Amino acid sequence: MNRKKRVVILGGGYGGIKTLETLADNESIEVTLIDKNRYHYLQTESYNLVALKSSLDDIIIPLDTLVKGIDKNFCFIQDEVVKVDTHTVTCKEGEYFFDYLIIAVGVKTLLPSIFRNEHLFEVKNLSNALHLKHSFEDTIVKHLKKEKTHTNIVVVGGGSSGVEIAAEMQNYLLKLNLAQEIQISLIADAFLGELDEDSRKKALQTLQNSGIRILQKMVQKVEGNNLYLEDELIAFDFGVVAIGLEASEFIKNLGFEKEKNFLKVDEYLRVDEHIFAIGDCVFLKDKRGETLPQTAQTAEQSGVIAAKNILRTIQQKPLIKANIKIYGLAIALGGKFAIATASFVKVDGILGYLGKKAIEQFYKIPLKLKS
Repeated sequence: MNRKKRVVILGGGYGGIKTLETLADNESIEVTLIDKNRYHYLQTESYNLVALKSSLDDIIIPLDTLVKGIDKNFCFIQDEVVKVDTHTVTCKEGEYFFDYLIIAVGVKTLLPSIFRNEHLFEVKNLSNALHLKHSFEDTIVKHLKKEKTHTNIVVVGGGSSGVEIAAEMQNYLLKLNLAQEIQISLIADAFLGELDEDSRKKALQTLQNSGIRILQKMVQKVEGNNLYLEDELIAFDFGVVAIGLEASEFIKNLGFEKEKNFLKVDEYLRVDEHIFAIGDCVFLKDKRGETLPQTAQTAEQSGVIAAKNILRTIQQKPLIKANIKIYGLAIALGGKFAIATASFVKVDGILGYLGKKAIEQFYKIPLKLKS
């Protein structure tokens, strides 16, 4: 009787979970998911947590019960990976043999030294997102009790993460009639590069109309509670940094080929004969060779392809070439307003909001039910 092949997945993010689902109900393999955290963090909904629209339970899913819910024969181990050898993963608390490995450890927020400040937070890390949420809560309570009369919040970063956090915080302030006392400034050298020009203009106008101060400028330095721009000094109370992503030290230290510090994969998403890499830790490209953005949908698509290719390798079938696409995007702009695009279709306002919520719930509800 042939031994079952051992598959190890490093990382329980969007790509890792989609890989698990694709490998489920297959009797030829044993699957182990390893993650340093016991939860799957719904990062695409972090803006709701920060803006007090969601609780912690809304944006995390326990990995131990989720893994068993996907397939009762799958295993979850909470451990932190240290290195990868030919057929062994070494973690802080143990070593794990594999026949096939999928690296799906994600990335971390790009945080240049000027932004390493106790008053600035990033939201890709759940702990920091919670600290930001508590700072926002504390500020609101102090204003409602008239213990404070003015607060400056800065959001540095013009991509979807920074925009969504600023928009939802502002929407909450408007509900409480605190927008005149608490000023949110959104600062970046460019905004929403993922949108077409018309959609970008509409989004920025919506943000400005809500009372957010838009500053298309570069941050020169940060000292204490002072943020220095090219021609302006902003005294702030706390803020958010969402200027980009970078590879983790673990990825940087791996001996596989890299591109801009991210893993470089072949057309089948392999870094080695039995090792695949997916999601944000990979420099993914489409069929034309264009760089793909690091999003949940690209992570999920790459997870499906890698899982199928492992099964096809075991079955000695030809592998599938990666053909990852961006099918659309949706950006929340506060309250029940969002901009959503898909192929040649664009909607905004309440329809965009409903589209974004449908996407979020379509992903989250099945996982919640499985956990």
